[in-house]
Amino acid sequence: MKRIIFNGKNDCGRRCLKPLTLPFALLLAAFSAIAQNQPSPMKALSNASLISPRAQVLVNQTWTNTSFAEGIAVLADRNETKESRALAVEVLQSNRKKLNSTEMSQLLNETTAVAKDKTADETLSAEAVRTMGNVALTMKELGQISEADSKKETPFLMEAATNAQGSLQFQASAINTLGILDITESSSLLHKILEDNTNMNVPEISRPACLSLMRIDGEKAIPTLRRVLQNTTDSRVFGTAAFATGQIKTPDSLVALMDNQERFESSGSCDAVLVDMEDVILGILKDPKDPNLESAIEATRHLWRDGQRERYIPLLESLVTIGPVSTRKAAIERFLEVAGQMDFDTEKIMLVDVQPAVANQPELAEYAQRIKNRLSAVLLAPTSGVQQMPTSKKGGN
Repeated sequence: MKRIIFNGKNDCGRRCLKPLTLPFALLLAAFSAIAQNQPSPMKALSNASLISPRAQVLVNQTWTNTSFAEGIAVLADRNETKESRALAVEVLQSNRKKLNSTEMSQLLNETTAVAKDKTADETLSAEAVRTMGNVALTMKELGQISEADSKKETPFLMEAATNAQGSLQFQASAINTLGILDITESSSLLHKILEDNTNMNVPEISRPACLSLMRIDGEKAIPTLRRVLQNTTDSRVFGTAAFATGQIKTPDSLVALMDNQERFESSGSCDAVLVDMEDVILGILKDPKDPNLESAIEATRHLWRDGQRERYIPLLESLVTIGPVSTRKAAIERFLEVAGQMDFDTEKIMLVDVQPAVANQPELAEYAQRIKNRLSAVLLAPTSGVQQMPTSKKGGN
């Protein structure tokens, strides 16, 4: 195929939207209180009467070598308000990489104690669980504790994740932490949570469960995530399940997304992850024996970024001559659709390239005629004040 400079319309599928893509770093943000729709302890600042003077000092001052001692004192003081202690947790965990190993151990022990304290406020306990996981992971990454030690609270976390007597915030923090710490023993529990039709439509539970299951199980999470995509009635849960599915980046995950792309379509959830699955889509298109070819052909609608169209168009053209009839028809249909989005001259170059391959296949006679009709079209002579238009309908779709 000749090299074509694409000057036509942006090929963005059924809706010309360029959704903001979700980088993998968003996974960590989804583990935060904000992504769980939990109230942030920082909101307590809007009511200064709830915050003790020393907690206000801790929040407002620049971090110094005495800040840890001041923060841990607020957190450990059961006579402090829950808002003050929650703010102390937030400040300490945000600055955890500035702490030495002794301070990190002290912070881990204190947040674990708060997380397990059944008399503590549940919002504070939920924040403590989240911080406990972040601190344990950081300590493991820094070589301060072993992987086994980072996961020693597994029994507590698994019980908390399914404790219906606790708050949704507390459960969600526990589910998140299972994923943060990659606790493989929780795999069956996470599958069970998402397979429960009641949980499936509770975003506080299902969203962190989708993300944690993806982190822990990888490809093995796809059947359960697919079920969530198919059955949830909550757009937020659907969006998180789509994000988690898209991060797995396998042919099966692509098919799961394509099969459910029309659910909550206006949210752009599937669009946002499919545009980042170019390698998977092109990999399938390069293999004429791949059973997922038709899904991959359809998925090219979501490859709207600069340069992506130039990479998939030659693969569509090659599929016109190989594979089962249904695949060849899908490939030429999509090819003609893209060609119809080009300027008139570029479209004709594309059609001339593909015409011989289509004309030699009786099964594609309908498409051969469409190409012939389009190539016979000419531009009307320019008239003052009238835009040039081809004499036949553009595109053939």
